[in-house]
Amino acid sequence: MLTCYVIDDESHAIKSLVSYIHRTPLLHLIGTSEDPLQALAYFQEKSQYPDITFLDIEMPQLSGLELSAILKDKTAIVFTTAHPNFAIDAFEMDISDYLLKPFSFERFLKCVNKINERIAEKNKKPAGDDFFYIQSESKGKFIKLMFEEILYIQSQKNYLWVVTREKKYLTYLTLAEIEEKFPPAFLRISKSFIVNTDKISHLEGDEVFLQQEKEGLTIGSSYKEAFTEFMKTHLIRTKRFNH
Repeated sequence: MLTCYVIDDESHAIKSLVSYIHRTPLLHLIGTSEDPLQALAYFQEKSQYPDITFLDIEMPQLSGLELSAILKDKTAIVFTTAHPNFAIDAFEMDISDYLLKPFSFERFLKCVNKINERIAEKNKKPAGDDFFYIQSESKGKFIKLMFEEILYIQSQKNYLWVVTREKKYLTYLTLAEIEEKFPPAFLRISKSFIVNTDKISHLEGDEVFLQQEKEGLTIGSSYKEAFTEFMKTHLIRTKRFNH
């Protein structure tokens, strides 16, 4: 599943695009904004960027072209605009696609599938690449860790605790540095914690409980929306009482 975000200064354009996204099982919407500066601040605050950003071009304060120059190395940019005259400039910036409003759902789906194939190829890992190394507290010592053994990662100033089922490891890294190397199962829930969602045993209120852990980890207010969206994609509810 690909995460996506919509930035457009016209609410009706956002609504139309969101309806396409909800019809596409491959996509997971993490947010929308009519203010490009607000969207940029949202990304930078969380140090997280969507797989795809659907971006209008003509917007106040910051144009789509200007914003794409900031974001293009962090997210796949798809311009959604009613103005064909920006196409040459857009493709010179190596954006992923250019959707001319009004565009059909079929054209939208073609765009998404193309990006999905590109990302899948880029993220393809050699067989057996299910581990990584960290440098330990001891000089010259490197520890091999399996992704599937990790429960969570905790930030402590300039260091991280990598917590497995058996042991805790301290290493000189930041959450942002380690987060970009981890598979999608690892989700940031606060400024200090990344959890392995495969190891979640249950949720209570704003707390996430992991296997073998007695105490829960609190979901930060800035991360609740993203975590709620994650839950929606995995939660099964009965429809028997809906009218």
